[in-house]
Amino acid sequence: MHIVILGAGAIGRLFGVYFSRGGHQVTLVDPDRSVVDSINEQGLGFIEQGAADSDAVVYHPASAVQDAGVINESDLTLLAVKSFDTLTAVQAASHLINNTAPIVTLQTGLGNFEQLDQVVDKQSIIGGFTFMAAAALGEGVVLAGGVGKTYLGEISGSKSARVDALAEMFTACDLTCTPVQRIIGRLWSKVIVYSAINAVSAVLEVKNGNLLESMESVTLMKRLVDEGQQVALAHTVDLVFPDLYQLLFDACRRTDQNISSMLQDVLNGHRTEIDAQCGALVQFGTQGATATPTQQAMVELVKLREKKAAGIWAVEGER
Repeated sequence: MHIVILGAGAIGRLFGVYFSRGGHQVTLVDPDRSVVDSINEQGLGFIEQGAADSDAVVYHPASAVQDAGVINESDLTLLAVKSFDTLTAVQAASHLINNTAPIVTLQTGLGNFEQLDQVVDKQSIIGGFTFMAAAALGEGVVLAGGVGKTYLGEISGSKSARVDALAEMFTACDLTCTPVQRIIGRLWSKVIVYSAINAVSAVLEVKNGNLLESMESVTLMKRLVDEGQQVALAHTVDLVFPDLYQLLFDACRRTDQNISSMLQDVLNGHRTEIDAQCGALVQFGTQGATATPTQQAMVELVKLREKKAAGIWAVEGER
């Protein structure tokens, strides 16, 4: 199978490694010329979680391009870009996507389905999300940051043979994958939990596991989860997972040594996905007449961190 992955960040690289090891042809699309060149020269570099030798990189076959327009065909397209790049990425790859060669989104954010629907037929979209974790290192290398399940489902909520087949393919590549119904509610559950982890870790600049070491950070995350659940309730979203607190704690423990994607962005001076996570919950809260003061505060704090990382502010003597 030829799999095109839009976005060569941490998750794009991680899934690319697993698909390559499973015997599939993998092409990544990323605007960064240095990343594209590195992947074309060496393949995708992979470092196992907890590897004794942090320099023990194993490379797996893959190719990369800057423009999806140069790719003639694919059997599956995986959307792994940041939410604010969704529309641009899918527009460039729209010729590859149809009912028999669908696009699967693995993004942690709200509003991506709506953007996809502007470009491709809704029947060509498969919802998905993953609890796998990783960190991008250098150009074309990825460090595994935590093993977790991946879920796929039709956005209509129905069962389908194509989702079952894709889940089997993912699992055959050692990506534990389950085909599910009610994918929208499951995605909301993940966004509510991970927006709390991402935002608080980005502001405090700590690893995921450290968030459970302080009563204040635990209380803050639980307050964010509570507000997210109230927003979902106002929009009659079925969250599926019965205990989001447990999902929160399990995620922090499973990825205890991982640096969250949002903190990685802050440390690298990149734009974060705060608008598609806490920001989206604020917007949905406004629409549903539900107060989200803690979510709003985290949006503002993370945006301040972005500005500081970008050098807009600097302590005297740092310039």
